[in-house]
Amino acid sequence: MKKIVIQPVLSQPMVPLYFGDNLLEGALLRDLCQELQGQVVIVADHAVNDPYGMVLAQRLHAELFTMPSGEQMKTRQTQEALENALFKMGCGRDTILIALGGGSTTDLVGFVASIYLRGVSLILIPTTLLGMVDASIGGKTAIDTPFGKNLLGTIYHPKAIIADPQLLKTLPKTEWLNGLAEVLKIGLIYDSSIWPLAQQGGGDDTLIFKAIQGKIAIIEQDPVEKGVRRILNFGHTIGHALETMARYAMPHGLAVAIGCVAEAHLSMQLGYLPKEEFEQILGAFAPFSLRLPPHYTRHNLFKTMLYDKKSVAGKVRCVLIDRIGHALPFEGQYCRVITEKEWEPTCAWMEKTCG
Repeated sequence: MKKIVIQPVLSQPMVPLYFGDNLLEGALLRDLCQELQGQVVIVADHAVNDPYGMVLAQRLHAELFTMPSGEQMKTRQTQEALENALFKMGCGRDTILIALGGGSTTDLVGFVASIYLRGVSLILIPTTLLGMVDASIGGKTAIDTPFGKNLLGTIYHPKAIIADPQLLKTLPKTEWLNGLAEVLKIGLIYDSSIWPLAQQGGGDDTLIFKAIQGKIAIIEQDPVEKGVRRILNFGHTIGHALETMARYAMPHGLAVAIGCVAEAHLSMQLGYLPKEEFEQILGAFAPFSLRLPPHYTRHNLFKTMLYDKKSVAGKVRCVLIDRIGHALPFEGQYCRVITEKEWEPTCAWMEKTCG
C-alpha cells in the first residue's frame, strides 16, 4: 500500500474594509465590480431596498433580489429561494454577489456565495450597527435551524467590506441597541477603552471604528477559531440559546445583552470577576429591555446550550472574564466547561432579574 499525504494550504485572504461617510455615492463600488469582472447581483433586504438597493442596481447595471429582513428569514427556505433565483438568472462562477442589509442578510448571502458553484465573489455592505461591527467581519457565514442558531455555515471571506456610518443615521433606537450590545461586548472582552465610549450610547464614528478594529485584531490572531477568537462568543452561549427558544423572534442584540450580563454574573459567582465590576456591567446594560422570551424554561436552556459550537463531549463551555476588558485564557482554550450545578445560581439570578 502506498500512502500520499496532501498538505492543504490554508492561506487567509486579505480583506479590505473601507470605512467612511457616503462611500456608496462615489466610484468605490463600481471600481470594485469592474476589477472583479463578473455579473453583479445585489441581494438587499426589504428595509434598505428602497432607496439603496434599487439605486445601486441601476448604477451598476445589476440584477436585484430582495428578501425579508431579520433573523427569522435566515432559513433553508430563503437560502433555496436565492439559489434558485441565481440559477434562473444564469449566474456563473464569475458572479459578484453584493449583500446589502443587516447581519442576517450578510450571513445568509455569504453562505450562498460560499456554496453556489463552489464559490463566487462576495462584497458586503452592512447597513446596521450590528452588521457593521460584528456580522460582516471575520468570514463567518450561516443560516439557522430549529435546533440552534448558525449551525449550518462556512468561513468564507468577502472580496471587500464597505462600512458607511451614514447608513446608520436613520436607524431606530431598537436597531442601534442591537448593535450596541456587540460593541459593549468588545469592551468587556478585549478593549476596555471602548467601555466608557459605548456607555454614552452615541453614534460617534470613533466608537464604531474602535469596535471594528477590536474585532479584526482578535480574528487576526486566530482566523479559524481554535483559541482566542472564542472570546467573541462572550454572551452568546446563553444569547444564542435564548434566540433559539424564541424561534428567532428575539432580536440578536437583546439576547446578547442578556447573555453578557448573565455570563458576567457567572464569572462573578465562580470567583473570577469582582462584584464591583459586575455592578458596572449591569448598569451599562440598563438601557436594554432585559426580558426572557415567552418559551423560556431552565430545562430547555440547558438542552439548547448543548448545541453551542464551543461544546465538547456533551459539555457546555463558556467564555468568562475577570475584569472589564479581559477574557480568561484557560490554557489557550479561552473557555471552560460549566457544569449544570455551576449554572444554577446564574440561571436563578437571570430568571429573577429578566423574568
